[in-house]
Amino acid sequence: MDTSYYLKFILSSLFIIGFLLIILKYSKNLQHRTNNNKHLKIIDRMALGSQSNLFLIEVKGNEYLIGATNQTIQLVDKL
Repeated sequence: MDTSYYLKFILSSLFIIGFLLIILKYSKNLQHRTNNNKHLKIIDRMALGSQSNLFLIEVKGNEYLIGATNQTIQLVDKL
């Protein structure tokens, strides 16, 4: 194989990597814009097991402690 083949391969690989990096940066910016919820915010999350979590959320200035599994979601306490 001659050097023009390797040069084309390297240039096309760099083009594809650059294109993927641009898409990655754009998708992160898009994700930040779509998660701009003013009334609901997840403050913290703690995994209690493989299928259960404890969430501290804020809804319109009030904080709630929520327990969640794959089957149920329950209010634990209003803080």
